[in-house]
Amino acid sequence: MTQPTENSKKCVSIIFNPTSGQSDPEQRRKIISDTLAEQGYTCQFINTTPETGAKALAAQALKDGVDLLAVSGGDGTVMEALSALVGTDTPIAVLPAGTGNLLSVNLGIPITVPEAVNVALSGKPYALDLCRADNDRYFAILGGMGMDAQVIADADREAKDKMGKAAYFWAALKNLPRRHAHVHISLDGGRPFRRKAKSVLLANMGQITGGVSIFPTAAPDDGLLDVGILKAATLAHWMHLMGSALLGRTHRDPALEMHQARTVTITTRRPQPVQFDGEAEGRTRSLTVEMIPKAVHVLLPQAAPAALSMQNERPEIVAERTARRRLILPLALLALSIGAVVVWRRR
Repeated sequence: MTQPTENSKKCVSIIFNPTSGQSDPEQRRKIISDTLAEQGYTCQFINTTPETGAKALAAQALKDGVDLLAVSGGDGTVMEALSALVGTDTPIAVLPAGTGNLLSVNLGIPITVPEAVNVALSGKPYALDLCRADNDRYFAILGGMGMDAQVIADADREAKDKMGKAAYFWAALKNLPRRHAHVHISLDGGRPFRRKAKSVLLANMGQITGGVSIFPTAAPDDGLLDVGILKAATLAHWMHLMGSALLGRTHRDPALEMHQARTVTITTRRPQPVQFDGEAEGRTRSLTVEMIPKAVHVLLPQAAPAALSMQNERPEIVAERTARRRLILPLALLALSIGAVVVWRRR
């Protein structure tokens, strides 16, 4: 976006969720407005409410012909706004303010507010695939049926306010003993196959909390859903799967059977919890999800891998290399600590 002149300042419309994350909403609002003012922009904040969500506000903003639309909130708020932009050329700027901010983590959008605002003003539009579930419910990152959805339901607002991201880990530990469900899965309209699974996960992007790549083969612009059937049954299975995730190699782990498809249908004997992008969506016995290629446009940093279209390497190769880099520092610190202990004991 071109810089505004003295006589015609551009106005940024910001869909603002005051309840997202754990930061002070008034402080977040001030940082956004101050950063925009430094660049010569004005802004108007449009607050979400229990009665009016981000989807309705984004749709109205489009009708009003805004110069630039941004969203300050968590992944759920951002996804609501994106769902109003499907099929349009209007890009959206993401100002992360949630607990996980997985959309920003996966796409390379800065987490700090001033840097995210700068991306909103100078970013490059990127065509992003979206997943569409039953009843036109869209999600961008990860959906699922089973244990993962129960974890999301247990890590509710009260738990996140008390423990932050640790609420997800606590809820996961509590649900490890959860029984497997009998599921039937159909890929691209093919003959259903049967599995016993803790969860069936549907991914458009690979990274989860902590930057760990649970779906190394997922890419947000390949037009494919990555389907993960979680079959871990023992503590040894879980430990091995965690190690595979840290190394970016879950696609090779037998505890997580993986497939790719454009459309997936899951049916179960008993109703199972469902979640989309970290939002609990109740229970159902049947779920169909299809991939909508290049459904929306998101503003990314000029140097973000997705913005540079650096898709020459397979996503799983990138995930393994990223995992190795992420582990270098803690391994180096561990080696130094062991060395220090050895030297101290020899003195």
